[in-house]
Amino acid sequence: MLEPGVWGQIPLFTIPRTLTNDTIRALSERPVSGWDNAKAVLDEIAAERGLSRGARYRTAALLRLALAVRAAEGTRLLPEVLLRDLPDGRNTIRLVLQRAGLLASAPQPLRLFRTGRPASPTRPATSRAARCRSPRSCADCQAWMPSGQYGSRCTPCQHWREKLARGACARCHRDGLPLRKGRYRGCRPYRLLDEARPTTSCYTQLLIDVPTGISGPLPPIPVDELPGPGLLSAPTHAAAGQEQLFVIQRDWTRLLPHLRGRNTAELVLTGTATRLLEDFKQVLHERRSPSRNTNIRTLNILAYWCGAETAIPERDIYDLARTGADLKAKTVCQFLRDRGLLFQDPDLHRDGALTWIESTLAALPEPLGDEVEQWVEAIRSQGRHEVELHSYGDIRPYLTSLKPVLTEWAEAGVLSLREITRHHVETVVNAHSGRARRKLTVVLRSLFKVLKRARVVFRDPAQHLSVGNPKGIPKPVPSDLLTNALQQTKTPLGRLAIVLAAVHAVPRHELRTIMTRDLDLARGTLVIHRGLLRHTLYLEELTHRITVDWLDYRHRRWPASTNPHLLVSQRSALDPDHPPVGKTLLRSDVLRGLTLAGLRQDRILNEAVESADPLRLMRLFGIKEATAMHYVTVAHPERTARLPR
Repeated sequence: MLEPGVWGQIPLFTIPRTLTNDTIRALSERPVSGWDNAKAVLDEIAAERGLSRGARYRTAALLRLALAVRAAEGTRLLPEVLLRDLPDGRNTIRLVLQRAGLLASAPQPLRLFRTGRPASPTRPATSRAARCRSPRSCADCQAWMPSGQYGSRCTPCQHWREKLARGACARCHRDGLPLRKGRYRGCRPYRLLDEARPTTSCYTQLLIDVPTGISGPLPPIPVDELPGPGLLSAPTHAAAGQEQLFVIQRDWTRLLPHLRGRNTAELVLTGTATRLLEDFKQVLHERRSPSRNTNIRTLNILAYWCGAETAIPERDIYDLARTGADLKAKTVCQFLRDRGLLFQDPDLHRDGALTWIESTLAALPEPLGDEVEQWVEAIRSQGRHEVELHSYGDIRPYLTSLKPVLTEWAEAGVLSLREITRHHVETVVNAHSGRARRKLTVVLRSLFKVLKRARVVFRDPAQHLSVGNPKGIPKPVPSDLLTNALQQTKTPLGRLAIVLAAVHAVPRHELRTIMTRDLDLARGTLVIHRGLLRHTLYLEELTHRITVDWLDYRHRRWPASTNPHLLVSQRSALDPDHPPVGKTLLRSDVLRGLTLAGLRQDRILNEAVESADPLRLMRLFGIKEATAMHYVTVAHPERTARLPR
C-alpha cells in the first residue's frame, strides 16, 4: 500500500488513488520522509487556529497520508492536484505543506474537490454527454482516452472548445478546431521546435489522456542545441531502478570520432560514476592488469554515456570494444557483473563450438543437414541409444574434416546420405593420406554407423573401411633434448608441466584441468579426475620438489588469486571467471623441439620397453587396455606378431 517509489523517476501513468480511513490506519506505524519538518509546521498552525486535540490528531494522520503519497510519487514536492485524493482536510494539509516547502502549487488557483464527486443535483441529467464504454481517441487532439470517459473529446479539449474560437490550424491545417495563437492543442507544444527547424512534416507525439499530478497547459518541447565540433553531450541517464521500455542497440561509431585524440579524464561524470571508476582503478591495481589504461578508458566512456545508476547491457559493452583497439570489454563486464550493474546477454555466453556447428549445418541442403544433425545429437548422447558423451569441442574437429566432403557431395547433386555408396566413400578417402585420411575414415565410419542404427540410412557404406592406426607409431624423444630439458626451462610453470608429462605421462588437456584441492603434499599424491574415474599419481622426490617450488612462486606472485586450478598464468590467476591456463602458454614454456605429447609418449614407450606388461602400464599411467597394448606392440613387435597358421 503506497509503496515508496524511485526518487526522481517520472511515472508513465498516474492513476487516481482511493484513500480511506483504512489507508490512514495502515500507515500509522510507517515512518515517512519529511515528517519532522511538516509536524513542526502543523504544531504552529494548530496553535494559531486553536485546534482541539482530536482535530490535531486527525490532521496529523491526514498529513502522514499526504507525505506517503509524496513518497509513492517519488517527487520532492507533492503536486497540489494530488490533494484531491485525500478523504478530507485538504485545505489545511495544503497550508501545512506550503509552509513546509513540500508542495508544488498549481499554476492557477485550484479548488480541492474530489475527482470522482457526483454531479450537482440541480444540473439536468439530459445535459450530460454520452458515456464512452470503450477506449477511444479524442476527436480533437487524437489522445487515447480510457474507458468511462464522457463524450468524444478529452477534458482539456472540452475546455478549449468552450473558451476559444475555432478555425484552421496553422501547422496541421485541420479545420474546425479551437485555436490559441493559430494552433490547436495538439500542435501547440511544437511551436519552439518549428521555429528553430522549419519542416514540412506535421507529426505529433501520441498522447494518453489519464489523470496526472501536473495541471496546466502542455509545456513546449525544448529545442536541443546542435552539437559543435567538440564532444557530444551525454543523454539523460536513467534513474536507479528504472527499467527500459524499449531496448535499442547503440551505434558507437557516431560517438568515437568526438573521443578520438581526447583524454577521457575530461569527461564530466556524476558522483556515482566517479566512485565506480575509482573502485575499478583499485581493482585493476590489485590485479596488476597489463591492459589497465584500455579498461579504464572503456568504463569511463560507458559511465559518461550510460550512467552508473542502472545496469548496462553487455551487448553494448562488446559493441563499444569492437570499435577500437584501445578498448576492452571482458574485464569491464566482470567488474560490472560483480556490482550488479550488468545486464547479461545469453547469446554472448553460448559455446563457440556449438555456434559454429549450427552455422555449418544450416549451410548444407535441408535433407543432408538434417541427417548430419541427427548424427551430432546421437554422439551428444541425445539419441535413442546411449553412447559415450562427446562435447561440442570434440565434435567440431570431426565436422571440420567432414565439411568439405559433404559440400562436394551436395554440389554433385546428392540430396541425402541414403544415396551414398561404397564408391563415393572410397573416392573421398583415397584423395587423402596420412593423418587426414585416418581422421576422415573414423568420422565417416561413425557417421554411417550411427545413422544406420537410427534407421536413417538403409546400409553402411563405410562399414569395413580400413582405418589404419589412428594414433600413429609413438617415437622416442632424442636423448640430447631430454637430458637438459628441466635445466633449460626458465619458468616454474614450464618445469612442472614438463615433469608431469615426462615422468607421469599426464596429457596436456589434463594438465589444464588439475585442481589445487586434488594435490596432497603431505602424502605426496595428486588425483587426476577423468570423467567418473580417478587416477592417483604418487609424487617422487623430483616432482614433489618442483611442485613445491611452483606453489611458492604462485603465492608470491599472485597472493590474492582464488583460481582453483593448479596451473595459472598472468591472465587467469586473478580472473573472476577462474578459467584454465591457455594451451598456447603451455606450448611456449616447453623447449623448441619438444612437445608435451611427445614427452608423454616417450615415457609410456620407455616403460613398455622395460616391462612389456600392459597391466603395469594401465595401473601406472591410467590408460586403457587398447592404448597399453598399442605401446607394448610398438616396443616388442616380435612378441605380439601374428604367426601364420
